[in-house]
Amino acid sequence: MADSPTDGGVRTLGSRCDVVNVRTSGGAVSLELLPLSDNIVRAFVRRSPRRLRLNDKEARQLGDKLSEASCSRILAQDTRTRLLGRSLPAQGWTIGKAIEPRLEGKYSIVSTADLPLDENLIDQDGNAVDLTNSDHMIGVCMQLEGRHAWAFYSDEGEVARLFTGGVRRTGMMVVEEQGDIAFASEQLVRFLASAKKSWAAFSFDMGRHLSRYHPTPTYRMELESPGEHDHSAQPLSKTNRGSAVSLFSEYYDENKFAAAARLRRLDKDKEYSVFLMDGGFVIVRLEKTMGLLYDIYVTPSKQGEGMGDELMSCAIDAISGRASVAYLHTSFPRAKKLYEKYGFKEASSHLVLRLDEIALTPPPSR
Repeated sequence: MADSPTDGGVRTLGSRCDVVNVRTSGGAVSLELLPLSDNIVRAFVRRSPRRLRLNDKEARQLGDKLSEASCSRILAQDTRTRLLGRSLPAQGWTIGKAIEPRLEGKYSIVSTADLPLDENLIDQDGNAVDLTNSDHMIGVCMQLEGRHAWAFYSDEGEVARLFTGGVRRTGMMVVEEQGDIAFASEQLVRFLASAKKSWAAFSFDMGRHLSRYHPTPTYRMELESPGEHDHSAQPLSKTNRGSAVSLFSEYYDENKFAAAARLRRLDKDKEYSVFLMDGGFVIVRLEKTMGLLYDIYVTPSKQGEGMGDELMSCAIDAISGRASVAYLHTSFPRAKKLYEKYGFKEASSHLVLRLDEIALTPPPSR
């Protein structure tokens, strides 16, 4: 998924903060805020260096800026070093899990072959159950007040996918009564969280049952006939490899040993190309006649210097003349505007839900 090449300091979106950026003696942290509903905001967190710690003054500054969003709750995927969890409680913020992995009723792991099709079962759309191309799906049977419901999804490591229609069908819900769909959907989310999944991906028809968890739209964007662009980014080399490892460590939230191993894998794979600037990188992949903008990142301390534009120009130029179409995926609203500036258009979309988010509640006085 292409990341947000955020350019800018603190900005506003209506009465809310759009981007919060705190510069520290040891680095910087930025949070892009996406207004949801019910006065709730989702925050996308970036920090540099990876093990950045905030002192009391810096943590207070972060808390004060976040309070300007005037929201009742902030949902965020905290870093592995728990930057938010370590910094904000002392400022009066309350932190808990956004999705409680608490299960209600009885659960068992099943396959579609275990469905009692002699009963009058229906799918999420109220239709008779169709088991075509469902052998790969993993299922969970949930007992709901004497009735049963079944949820089936495709397991892709950290990601569970549940697209219920079309050629991308990767899951379905099965119930005895249509009124059980919403409750069963919510219980599925809790089940996946308890199973330590990081992400759940849903089609929009399923997402309407999960509004209380605020799933985020993810867009597939495409650019026809990518052309040449001028830029100042440089390909990966011995000279900038150390910088690449540091940036990978930040972006992928892993130690430098793991980041270096990731970089080696990409470097050996001829489909991928890595380009760098001082404080940012972009990765592109050539898939026959298609070019993928694999990831793009600007470190928080360099935001506001036009680096996002430079990296976008580099990515498009890298596949110019080699691919008939370029595409990327993004969940970041401001990044989507940047991609549209370069001619990318929305081709499709679905919903994603981060299952390990935390929920931040500001102090009552704020």
